[in-house]
Amino acid sequence: MVPHAGFFFKGWEFDLAVRYLRTKRKNGGIAVIAILSYVGVALAVTALIAVMSVMNGFQGEIMGRFLTFNSHVDISGPAINNAATRDAMLSRLSAVPGVIDAAPYVESSALVESRLTSAPAFIRGGSEESLRRAGISRDLIAGSFDDYADDTVLIGEGVADSLGLKVGDQIVLTVPGGQSTDDLAAERRAYTVAGIFSSKVARIDQTYIYMRLTEAQDFLARGGKWDMVEIRVRNPYRIETIMLRLKSAAGKNTRIEDWKHRDSVVWGALKFEAAAMRVILFFVTVIAAMNIVSGIVMLVKNKTRDIAILRTIGAGKASITRIFFLAGALVGAAGTFTGLVVGVVLVIFIYPLQRGLEWLFHFNFAMGDMAYLPASLHVGETLIVVFGAFIATSLCTLIPALAASRLEPVDALRYE
Repeated sequence: MVPHAGFFFKGWEFDLAVRYLRTKRKNGGIAVIAILSYVGVALAVTALIAVMSVMNGFQGEIMGRFLTFNSHVDISGPAINNAATRDAMLSRLSAVPGVIDAAPYVESSALVESRLTSAPAFIRGGSEESLRRAGISRDLIAGSFDDYADDTVLIGEGVADSLGLKVGDQIVLTVPGGQSTDDLAAERRAYTVAGIFSSKVARIDQTYIYMRLTEAQDFLARGGKWDMVEIRVRNPYRIETIMLRLKSAAGKNTRIEDWKHRDSVVWGALKFEAAAMRVILFFVTVIAAMNIVSGIVMLVKNKTRDIAILRTIGAGKASITRIFFLAGALVGAAGTFTGLVVGVVLVIFIYPLQRGLEWLFHFNFAMGDMAYLPASLHVGETLIVVFGAFIATSLCTLIPALAASRLEPVDALRYE
């Protein structure tokens, strides 16, 4: 028989590997170690799937709220203020597959004053239809979108709290310049609070004030000009797939920037955190796989006589390798599959599980307006975890299995 000619498993090799795993220690087996290794791998895979799903859920929740109040792509440049062509450009952008909205906006820093105090703010003027499509109406905690008119504004929850405002109150907005030709002059105008929104993103809630596009253009003395054209897409996480089509639709004399570049610090931090957590948890799986290595090493030592007998009756080195490889790989496969099932079940039933833990420990796990831990199970990521764990446990098993195949019958039986 040619050593290591193939790695296809034979029935008797599989039966012998299973028998070794079930044999108790007093008979040279590793049943207890195999059980502990199985539990360790299962717990590691469960933790990896559950933690990554919760992190995906948090990332989706945070970025979802962030992107509700921010454009996915910004387009600027001379072309957006060419009255003869900009409407046609908007039509082309709206027709790009995957785009759900293309609308102009203007913005400016400002000072907002109430009866009690004042604070810095950020004015953003856009069309009412664009705000509705962005989903801001869902985040109104006071007031109604029906009351949103030219002389009214929508303010963030943080702005309302810091200035002691409620729906119906009046504020005074001050912006530099305005309609005056004097650079040192300031434009002041009073508005009524029509609604208060809560994005749960501190920077937005504490500074943003929304008003209608035409009113903002007049107040900021834009003269009908736009500052930017904002694009919203169905899947902002894959914005790079349509950037070339957006650039083509925007045409010449435009500058285009997607949110991943504009908010690269936030996006980069979230990606780094997720990647670091994946690596850390994967090493936990590798550590659990090391138990399998110690078990197979012990099994090889205890079964030295069996190896010698098998080699004497004609079993080749490849067969010996396959037997001990199978013994470890079966433990790893069983632990990985169990971890997959338990991890998926935990993610699917995370809400009742959280409620049960809250009842048991008398502790509320809710955070802010999140009643339960957000979890998002990604099939592709889960499959990577499963295959990664199985490969890690298999590679760890292969080392002692190869060592067992190098034992010569004479050396194995010398001290028997």
